[in-house]
Amino acid sequence: MQIKVKYLMTFSQLTGRKSEEVELPEGSTVNDLVEQLIIKYGRKFKKALEKDIEHRSVLFMVNDSNGELSTVLHDNDEVLISYPVGGG
Repeated sequence: MQIKVKYLMTFSQLTGRKSEEVELPEGSTVNDLVEQLIIKYGRKFKKALEKDIEHRSVLFMVNDSNGELSTVLHDNDEVLISYPVGGG
């Protein structure tokens, strides 16, 4: 199945792109997607996915809804990867 991945902030810088299409097997989860992206983009990408010094966690949006690592993906889903944006 095809998943469209959109990157914001640090993730766009690390991947050198704003979005891309990723091929995953049927029944894959957000965690499966993350594992594939870590293999593709390496240690710096993995480190950015972990909580950073300021304790920000990564935000996964699946089709404009909050997603978790356990969220099951479907063909043509769109996953946005970013840090949460805080207001003031």
